[in-house]
Amino acid sequence: MEFFSKKVTTDKITKSLTGLFDANYDAVVIGFKDSFKDKIGLISKEQDRELIAVPMFAIIQAVLAAFGDTPQTKNIIGQFQHDIFNKYFKDAEERNQFSELFWERCNEYSKILNPENKNVAIQFGQRFCNHFFGKEEDGSHAAIIMVVGGLFLSTMVGTKKCLDEILSKYKVV
Repeated sequence: MEFFSKKVTTDKITKSLTGLFDANYDAVVIGFKDSFKDKIGLISKEQDRELIAVPMFAIIQAVLAAFGDTPQTKNIIGQFQHDIFNKYFKDAEERNQFSELFWERCNEYSKILNPENKNVAIQFGQRFCNHFFGKEEDGSHAAIIMVVGGLFLSTMVGTKKCLDEILSKYKVV
């Protein structure tokens, strides 16, 4: 019997992850606008959707890695997606379009995630650039490839470490 157990709800975890997403997304957009304005100009709606997908995918992968295939995973990911979709896409049609795009990206990006792949950051960045610029990456965006790939990995790994710490100290309810 646990007399003084520490508990945390999936809602609190989701709220924290949503805040983490917002910070990562803001950093990506500000970073892109400041660092690469000569290469990319104004960011279109389509490009913005590609930017939103990066931290979203990283956070979802961290949740999956930390919690595995559990009811908590489903609750956290479901609420997280709902919160992000509704915050960034006010119109139902835009939400549906982004949802379709996001799951296409998840399917594509997931294919490069495996422990043996030592080039995840580069491959992730290349795939991102293919979609962001609407053409096959020719090496002209090497800096963007590295920044986006590194951001993806650091977000995923950092989020996983944070979730592991929570799981080691709290019972998730």
